[in-house]
Amino acid sequence: MLTRLACFRAAPFLLLACSSTEPLSIKPPTLVEAGDIWSAKPAADPVAETAPTADQPPPVQPEPEPVAEEPPWAFDQKGDRIGSISFRTWIWSEPMRSRDHLAIGSLRVGTSVKLKSKDPVPGQGCNNKWYAIEPHGFICSDVTTTLKFDSPYWKALAMLRPGKGAYPYQYAFSMGAPMYSRIPTRAEQASAERDMGKTNRFYSLGKWSEGHERLVTTKEEEGFKADGKGIPEFYDGTKGIEGSPWNPVMPKVKVIPAGSGFAYARAFEAEGRLWLLTPDLFLVPADRVWPYKTSDFKGVELDDEHTLPLAWVKPVAGKEKLRKEGERYAAAEGRFDGRKPVYLTGSNQRIGKIVYWETKDGAFIADDDDVSVVLPQKELKFKIKEDERWLQASILGGTMTAFIGLKPIYTTMWSPGLGGVPVKGNNPKKFATTELGIFPIQWKDKVELMSPDPGAPTVFWFADVPWIQYVHPPMAMHVSYWHEDFGYPMSAECLNTSAADGQWLFNFTLPKLPEDWGSVGAGRQNGPSTKIHIIP
Repeated sequence: MLTRLACFRAAPFLLLACSSTEPLSIKPPTLVEAGDIWSAKPAADPVAETAPTADQPPPVQPEPEPVAEEPPWAFDQKGDRIGSISFRTWIWSEPMRSRDHLAIGSLRVGTSVKLKSKDPVPGQGCNNKWYAIEPHGFICSDVTTTLKFDSPYWKALAMLRPGKGAYPYQYAFSMGAPMYSRIPTRAEQASAERDMGKTNRFYSLGKWSEGHERLVTTKEEEGFKADGKGIPEFYDGTKGIEGSPWNPVMPKVKVIPAGSGFAYARAFEAEGRLWLLTPDLFLVPADRVWPYKTSDFKGVELDDEHTLPLAWVKPVAGKEKLRKEGERYAAAEGRFDGRKPVYLTGSNQRIGKIVYWETKDGAFIADDDDVSVVLPQKELKFKIKEDERWLQASILGGTMTAFIGLKPIYTTMWSPGLGGVPVKGNNPKKFATTELGIFPIQWKDKVELMSPDPGAPTVFWFADVPWIQYVHPPMAMHVSYWHEDFGYPMSAECLNTSAADGQWLFNFTLPKLPEDWGSVGAGRQNGPSTKIHIIP
């Protein structure tokens, strides 16, 4: 069975995280009342795009001329920009930083944003200069920032920005592995790992870690392989990267704790070993970690033909089809596909505790523990408007649906807290339950570390978790790249989604992430937030 890690405080500006199967994360620095390559433009709204009609075919586009690919940092050198070189750089609504003044967003390390002007503006609470950025907000040019984009260290960071798609990186599970700031010599490796045990070993770390091991693969054919690009150009033998904050004399900086997960952007061979390069420029030996498989699970977009009501079949093995024989239901030929929706006519019959639903293909399906039925909404509540975007998530059903007013747009399965439906008066974190209620989204991180550790994470973490949305901090909706048991309770409190669903929901909800920002908070210049209604 799965055990749980509660949601705890963690790193700078309050890192929080949730996990049973999940870690924890950053508490959004702003709270409101209800109401690709990183430098690419913001992702398209999933419901804003329109396709050509049948009598209006898409125009034929000429073949583009081949263009020489620019290095990632070339983008930063075009125009006046400011970049982040440390953890994250906060964005403020005014050029002022104080205890009662909260950030409205942030930049991710290794990324930059356009300045409104290269001239600084007056402000308070910054030991250096304030700059106005696009589309709004201000950044203090403190030690986390740079205005120069030609250093080897910046170029190295820029090359490891999150990629396009639902999975911005590849991911791995640690059995306890060193993190080096440069390529270590063989002698340095032997010295640094003297007490770390044998390599190429995998074993379950115990019940507390079972949820984190769900997608680990030990198959040789699915193992790590060099990406064929050779040693990154910013490494000069076993020397450190020029401009790196780490002491090159001691290459081993820290250890990824056993049971933790991390991201990597490159895989290459050097000094007799295969190395995985993390987005924050650490090298991890591949023989002390194991790869995570990716999940291809994704919900479905709805239209006039494919709409509610529908039934999600939760087991991978699928569900038997039924036929009606008088007043009873018997097995029919065939099965409904697992982890897929079955569209219903709306006609149903209850016999005892089971409700039998007629499907649009003429069969029947039993609404039992293997099935979750999603019904249309008959009325709007909580002052939700007819054109307003909102989400509804069911704990017992393990389903989530996106609406605009009463119109269903998208539906999927997710994993709630292991504790099931919360009991009034019980602490949801202590009992690992996802809270009930109507909540506005408070803060969104495109990619961020999550950890239950107070302060800088040292005991346990999951790095570079994508598509995080804080609902009622520390409770968040986020991707779980370590499991795909959606539809079933798995978390400590948070709402676990697949990578594809996480990306779709992130792009659907408000506030939208401004171009080149890494995080955004609701309210003020960023506008209102989408509400999520969590029901039993």
